[in-house]
Amino acid sequence: IRTGLAAVLMMLLMAGSGHAAVRAVITKTGTGQQLKGLVKWQSTTKQYVIQPDGSPVQFKLPPGDVADIQVARPSELDGAIRQVEAGRYAAALPVLEKIMNDYTMLQYDVIAAQYLAAAYLETKDARKAVAMCDRVMASNPEAAETPGFAGIYWQALLETEQYMKLDKVLSMAIKGESRELAAIAQIRRGDIQKQKGNIENALIDGYLRIVVFFQDVKDVQPEALYKAAKSFEEKGQHPYAEKMRKELLSSYPQSDYAKRVRAGA
Repeated sequence: IRTGLAAVLMMLLMAGSGHAAVRAVITKTGTGQQLKGLVKWQSTTKQYVIQPDGSPVQFKLPPGDVADIQVARPSELDGAIRQVEAGRYAAALPVLEKIMNDYTMLQYDVIAAQYLAAAYLETKDARKAVAMCDRVMASNPEAAETPGFAGIYWQALLETEQYMKLDKVLSMAIKGESRELAAIAQIRRGDIQKQKGNIENALIDGYLRIVVFFQDVKDVQPEALYKAAKSFEEKGQHPYAEKMRKELLSSYPQSDYAKRVRAGA
């Protein structure tokens, strides 16, 4: 009876400290020992709290003692992502907020935050997107190294005209090891110059640099080609703009940016 009461007490403590516990498998650093059970992130102490299956004992582990975490993908995540992609933001926001909260430092907080920030941007609430991204990175600094999340965060900083903060994080990304992250950062540098009215710099320091030097990073090429074409149009250099559009349509015909060109946008 005492053991049962202790287990119930631990469950209540896990449920009542901010984030909901989720099922996970944690592998400890060094020993390789695996702990299976309910896991959550404790923001106040910056530790994982683990309630192993069948045990009344609660463990706390700092991130440095955790070699790996395996968590099942939240069943409601994909539906919320589809809602965002379909423009049904009101339905998606509370679901993504809950996932982001419950899965703090448990893999899926960054994905949920990425789409949550995207929804805020689409609803013209860039400041809320920035605040939410900052909140995620306060617990999980490595989120800034995830290309999808970083790209949205940087876009939110751009839309709120936080140029000094944005330039600092872009410089770090460009000097980093990830070419994909560096390529996205280079495009955002072009966006800064474009937003300031420096079209020539936007092309040279941003979009054309991607087209020429980052051809291996295919995911960013459509955006760079599209924005280069737009910039050449603004400069009145229509042959160069047409060259960029042709390359976009021939090499990346299924991309969203190719669809924009075909729609006349």
